[in-house]
Amino acid sequence: MIISGDVRGLLNLYEASYLGFPGESVMDEARSFARSHLLKIYNTTDQAMAAKQLARALELPSHWRIRRSEARWHIEQYKDIEGIVDPSLLELAVLDFNMVQLVYQTDLKELNRWWKELGLPEKLEFARDRLNESFQWAVSLIQEPQFSYCRKIMSKLVCLVNVVDDVYDVYGSMDELQRFTAAILRWNAEELDELPEYMQICFMAVYNTANELAYYTIKQKGFNCLPYIKQAWQEQCRLYLEEATTFHNGLDQTFEKYLDHGWKSVAPSIVLIHTYAASAETLSNEAFIYVLG
Repeated sequence: MIISGDVRGLLNLYEASYLGFPGESVMDEARSFARSHLLKIYNTTDQAMAAKQLARALELPSHWRIRRSEARWHIEQYKDIEGIVDPSLLELAVLDFNMVQLVYQTDLKELNRWWKELGLPEKLEFARDRLNESFQWAVSLIQEPQFSYCRKIMSKLVCLVNVVDDVYDVYGSMDELQRFTAAILRWNAEELDELPEYMQICFMAVYNTANELAYYTIKQKGFNCLPYIKQAWQEQCRLYLEEATTFHNGLDQTFEKYLDHGWKSVAPSIVLIHTYAASAETLSNEAFIYVLG
């Protein structure tokens, strides 16, 4: 009963148990132990606030949640309870939350303007229109308000990766996809006449966004990241073409090969390259080369 009464200790143990390595059985046992006692407390407590906290903790560990988004939940829990939180601290938390939300809203307004001016949803109706989802994903990774530019670049990247992926997976013929890949490999905006209009627009969206990031890193950090951004896109499109060729030719592949190709085609390298270029204070050739592998 003493153990079951130590709610804070049990919650800390439960949270810590998720930080174990695969095969670390003692952590699995700790999680099972803590969870069973927390469930008993949850089912017997008559305190509404404690019940809410326990339910939320058992639903998902706090370190798996988006920290900035969690702030609102905690503010709502404590604002009507006197004596638990210093009113000045609560007021500061509300002010901080509102200021961060204002930054996010400004970011999203700028992105909506960019997306509308880009015109991809109108010109490529088959492609996913996922700006809001892309921004939410970027916010989940890069939450602090001072990284506004990085959030916007990541949102743009995810939008473009989705569109290019749909060009390869949904719409383009093999002949068109081969020509588009060749254009990406050449990386020359003056040699697009052989591409259909929708591919020209798609290429220029990728090309201009890459140049925008390169201009930013040259201006702000004295480093030209364009060769690495270009290489990341070229490798990504090679992977997409390989995937499309396998599908169009009806080729069989082992599950292991499918997984090996799949984890690469979900664009981890291109995401890391853009994140590093947009967020790091100083950039180095060694770091870019390491990410590109």
